[in-house]
Amino acid sequence: MNVRWASRSGFTIVELVIVMVVIGILAGIVVVSYNGIQTGARDTRRDSDVAQIKIALEKYQAANSTYPDVCSGGNDEPCPASSLGPALANYIESIPHDPSWVEDSTDDYQYIRGGLNNNGYGIKVVFENDDECKTGKNVDASWWTAGVPGC
Repeated sequence: MNVRWASRSGFTIVELVIVMVVIGILAGIVVVSYNGIQTGARDTRRDSDVAQIKIALEKYQAANSTYPDVCSGGNDEPCPASSLGPALANYIESIPHDPSWVEDSTDDYQYIRGGLNNNGYGIKVVFENDDECKTGKNVDASWWTAGVPGC
């Protein structure tokens, strides 16, 4: 009696496990790449936001011969950049918040006015790919401590 074995069909467990491992590795690579892209996008937005604020501050200074005095602590004391909203209303639609900012958090752009005859201002930004830095005009090294580098 001749018994014919059915021709081989389907996959073995080893083949299926290999395919699942390869798919898992590729998924891991995609997730890591995606997170890096998101971080870079938020940092790019921070650059753009700060550039907009600086343009509005320069327009304000051109019209008023000084930078806005909006911090309750006075000159050389930082405050949230959102405090600039009323002063810069004619120059920028709204003061942007840091992309990672949530209500009632301190993770937002910081503003400071000061220097000789209040002829300077600074904006502190915290990047994800880089550390925090300060930018502006006539930025004083002592603002936000001397350890915060310029952008």
